[in-house]
Formats: sequence, C-alpha cells, structure tokens
Amino acid sequence: MMRQAIRGLMLLGFLVLVSSTGQAQLNNPDEVEVRDRKDGSTKKLRGHFRVGPAGFQVFTGEKFDKPGEAFSPDDIVKVTIGDLPGVNRDKINSANGKEGKGTRKDFDEARTIYQELLKELPKKAPDARSKRYLEFKFIMMTNKVVDGLDAGDAWEKQADECIGKWSGFLSDYKTGWELWPATRACTRLQIERGKYKEASETWKTLTTNPEMPADSKLEARLQVIDAQIRAKNYASASVNATELLKTAAGARKDRLTIYKIAAKAGIDNKPLDAVAKIQAEIDKTKEVSVRATGYTMIGEMYLVGGKPRDAMWAFLWVETVFNQDKNEVHKAIVRLTELFAKHLKDEDRTRAYEEKIKQFRTTF
Repeated sequence: MMRQAIRGLMLLGFLVLVSSTGQAQLNNPDEVEVRDRKDGSTKKLRGHFRVGPAGFQVFTGEKFDKPGEAFSPDDIVKVTIGDLPGVNRDKINSANGKEGKGTRKDFDEARTIYQELLKELPKKAPDARSKRYLEFKFIMMTNKVVDGLDAGDAWEKQADECIGKWSGFLSDYKTGWELWPATRACTRLQIERGKYKEASETWKTLTTNPEMPADSKLEARLQVIDAQIRAKNYASASVNATELLKTAAGARKDRLTIYKIAAKAGIDNKPLDAVAKIQAEIDKTKEVSVRATGYTMIGEMYLVGGKPRDAMWAFLWVETVFNQDKNEVHKAIVRLTELFAKHLKDEDRTRAYEEKIKQFRTTF
C-alpha cells in the first residue's frame, strides 16, 4: 500500500513538472514591436513569430495557431524572443539586457552569451528554431561590435569577416523570419564596402525563397535592381525592371519606372540624359519612397557622368528631406562619404561623414 502511495506521489510530481514546463513555454511567448507607417506609433504583439507565404505574422491562441495580421519586416522595431527548446531562459534575458545598453562592450558580452548557448545545444539534432535564432543573434552582435569601429583597415577587415558570417548563415538557412534582417545587415555592410554586385546577389537569394511572402519578394527584387544599377550592371537591371513593370502597381511601379530610365541611360552610356527624365517622374508624385528613389538615381547618374558636385546635391536630398526610409538614407550617406573622399577631396567632410555613418549604424 505504501509503495503504491509513493509511486502515486512520484507520478503526480512528474505530471506537475511537465505541466509547469509547458506553462512556462506559454508564459514566455515572442514579443514583436511593429511600427505603423501612417502615424509612426508602435504596438507590441505577443505570440509565436514566424514567416511564411502569407506574410510575417505573430500567431496567438492556446496552440499558437491563430495567425495575426501580416506586416512588413521593415516595420519591425524589435523582436524579443520567447522560450526556445534547449535554451536557458535566464541567459537569453541577460543577453537581451546587455544588448539594450547599446555599447560595444555590452554587444561583445552578449555575443559571448549567444556563443555559450550555441555550445549548450544538443550535438545531435538540436532544435532547428533554437539553433537558427542563436546563430542569427551571435552574428548580429558581431555586426554591432564591427559597427562601433572607426573607419580604417581594422573596420574593413572585420566588416569583410562579418559579411562572410552572414553569407554563411544565409546559405545554411532557407526558412525563418531571421532571413530578412540578416539580408538587410549583410547588404548594409556590402554597401559600405562598395560591394554592390555582391549586395545584388545577396538580395537575389530571397526573391526565389518559397518561405517569403510575395510582397517581400517584390521588395527584394527592387533591391536587386537598385544594387545592379550602382554596380553598373545596367543590362540586368533593365531586364529585371522591365519584367516587374508588367505586374507592379502604385509606388513600386513608379520606382521601377525610374530604375528603368537609369538602366537604359547606363546601357546607352548617356547617364546625364536620364536626369531630366527622372526629375519629371519625381515631379509627378508626392510619394516619399518614389522621390527618394528618384534623387538617389539622379545622384548615381551624375556620379557616373562625371559630375560629383551635382551628385552630392542629389544624395543630400535623400539624406535631409526624403529621409523616411533609413535604409535609403544609409545608402545616400555612404555615397556622400565616397564623394567627399574620392571625388571632391574634402578631408573635413570625409571625416564628418565617416563619423555620421558610424552614428547612423546605431539606428539599425
């Protein structure tokens, strides 16, 4: 009788442990903060964050099977990951706390924590979501450490090493919400290093990914074209823009029209001929994203056409006026730094813009 009672208590204890473990999983869902493009306000969504053909969504409900409204990955302000199988919750919280402080020292310490958590995963068949997230965060913290370096040889070397890490991540994983911010981070470094051809190839990996929603694939294809024009691969840019114009609508159609004008001028080796045509497209709209694309492409045409000072003014429009999209502002600042250093030979402005890039990286 006593043995049965003991066995019953042991079984009850086991069931309580299992139940409490499952409850802990439910008590720590993912939290995604998303910005509203219309008014700039943000809201926090709690549940299971994932991406699929239907979009970037947070799933709720007892079984996390109720999809929420889809949103753009570029509208994500912050992701606080919930419980992950095989991952120490306290260490994740510690890493989040250090990341929130925003110093190179704290980013480096957070990187060490993620590295330790990766080593603690089971060597045989670790949970795929856990492994992907930890690798993503380890590389992102590495990226943050690199971002804090001053311009120079040390930054260039470490930036190239970080690009290699991101490229490996994007090659290893074909699923997960992390692919979009990983691509953004990788191409941002490639742009700063002047590797526009490589940036176009990096974006291209998302255009055929079956896990990506159609809207994100379309934006990735526009980024491919943008990088191709900057890399002077005008023929490919023209073909891609012409193809997308068959189905695109709204602001993206207008942006594609501008890309096509720039690409054709590049093919014809008459870049300055594109300036007035692009300006005409800009004057037709008040849409900020179209205007930013327009002045960016005017800047590119002036740059390749041997008019660096005119290019400077075009890129300054993007930096100071049509600056709602920080990714476009970043590209403009990078070009301005290049202009002051290599074309206008202005050492003071070069140093100022190198510092501006360093500070601007903190916004990502």
